[in-house]
Amino acid sequence: MGVTGRHDGGIGIQSVPALVPARVGKYRIDGIIGRGAIGLVYKGHDEQIDRPLAIKTLRPEVLEDFGEKNELLKRFAAEARSAGRCLHPNIVTVFDFVEHEGAPYIVMEFVDAGTLENVLKSGALLPMRQVGEIMAQLLFALGYAHSKGVIHRDVKPANILCPSAASIKVSDFGVAHVDSLNLTKPGGMGPVGTPNYMAPERFLGRPADARSDLFSAGVVLFQLLTHAKPFVATDLPDLMRKLMNEPAPAPSSLRPEIWPELDGVVARALARNPDDRFASAESFVDALNAAVDARPNDLAPPLDLSCLSMRSTRPTASAKEELNRTMADRLSPTALEKLSQSLARALGPIARLIVRQASREATDAETLVATLAQHIKTEPEAAFFKRMATETLLEDIGLAAARIEEAISETERRVIVDALLPLIGPVARVLVARQAETAVGRDDFYGRLAARIPNEIDRAHFLALRDKLRPAPHA
Repeated sequence: MGVTGRHDGGIGIQSVPALVPARVGKYRIDGIIGRGAIGLVYKGHDEQIDRPLAIKTLRPEVLEDFGEKNELLKRFAAEARSAGRCLHPNIVTVFDFVEHEGAPYIVMEFVDAGTLENVLKSGALLPMRQVGEIMAQLLFALGYAHSKGVIHRDVKPANILCPSAASIKVSDFGVAHVDSLNLTKPGGMGPVGTPNYMAPERFLGRPADARSDLFSAGVVLFQLLTHAKPFVATDLPDLMRKLMNEPAPAPSSLRPEIWPELDGVVARALARNPDDRFASAESFVDALNAAVDARPNDLAPPLDLSCLSMRSTRPTASAKEELNRTMADRLSPTALEKLSQSLARALGPIARLIVRQASREATDAETLVATLAQHIKTEPEAAFFKRMATETLLEDIGLAAARIEEAISETERRVIVDALLPLIGPVARVLVARQAETAVGRDDFYGRLAARIPNEIDRAHFLALRDKLRPAPHA
């Protein structure tokens, strides 16, 4: 579900709508602080001991879709009890489980903090010694949970909070497994988790174990070092193919300054066969420590995680509400049905389920269209769908909200590479190719590349190139 504290980096509590309970058991509900594809997170308060809380539950429509509610409640309670045993300074504490009007609620520690995902989005490259320290905390948390028989199943930057300058806390222990109780997300995504962070065996339907969590931690390590994911894919089948057949690239192939000792740690963490990975979180930490200790003279000062994880601008009240709304909230049922019909021309009846899932997760029109189009195999059909989808969105929510950014042309990429080569060296070619595949829109593309330029003046000149090369608007 992904929110335990202020993951959004400063977005406040939304007003409590009529359908939100005023209380859950003995706990007061103050408002919604997070939404996911299948979950809701409330800000709560224990009035008896004057303690703020995060209270997680499932979205009503998900509960309605689940047949055996008694089984769901039993498993929810069992997972909450398991997670409640994980009392560790790097783990968000689970306090209680409550059943209220047939719905399950997990009552957790409220952590007023941003996430490691926001740190990555800030564009800041952390010193490698600091990356090692962050990973050690993550692995200490995982190792402790594993010793209690608890597997996380959804380790990712969005589930790692940054409450202080140098510390992290892992959230959603006991929640990620609940999400997988036959709640496979619409669109046939299979075992629930975040695909880019899932171990290969999870895609094969095999049960998760400690080594699955350590693979996910390896993806987080790769991302902290490179600001990229190890396996870049166009859709879920492509991701599965790469996971099953291709080794992850060495982090130093993306950033030559990365220590080669860390390449070896990442390679073992991301091994396809679980038996070839680190056998435990402790052995993973030992390997990281050895890599860091091999560079005793690298004393780059650490960056403040709590500052990097919080957005610098605080939205107005109306913007706060808007930022938390998904496209499922913004679009009319008619528009969603039109999107389903357009996608069905290429995919058939499953299109409706895919649109349902994607609209619940996307918070902007561009991301929604890109997510849907990636399921279409042929470029002509994908291009046709994008045109139809854009027209639907323009009609439903207006030009300003639905505008789809132009693609980055090959000519523009060459100009960008030429501009970056004297600034960051040969790695420019690799970075431009990778960011062109993964960025969402022109501004995001240029912003990610600009973050790699160390000199502020050079960075400003590069961003000016973005405006110079921006395609003229269509008449």
